[in-house]
Amino acid sequence: MNIELIKQILYSWIDEGFLEGELSVEPEWYVLWPPSELEELNRDYQLSEYAPGLMAFGGNGGGELLVLNEFGEVFYLPTIGMAPEEAIKIAGNLNEFKAYMKK
Repeated sequence: MNIELIKQILYSWIDEGFLEGELSVEPEWYVLWPPSELEELNRDYQLSEYAPGLMAFGGNGGGELLVLNEFGEVFYLPTIGMAPEEAIKIAGNLNEFKAYMKK
């Protein structure tokens, strides 16, 4: 998925008041990353090395990242033992994921 499009979506969600809150699916909490820091945070977590094909856009504040695959599906991924096969699908796309978010 295009990182600039993801940034636009995150900016709109944050403008609506979705920065962090409960999720009605696992991992039950979300914290969205500042869109301007997506590239830097993905580099810091070394996603391209440990989980190629996935891009993080947030986390749960407790050791799990919220990530997208190249098809725009949403997963959560443990930061310990990080590997693509450890990602657990929670939504088919960002719109579905947003429906699970609470302010």
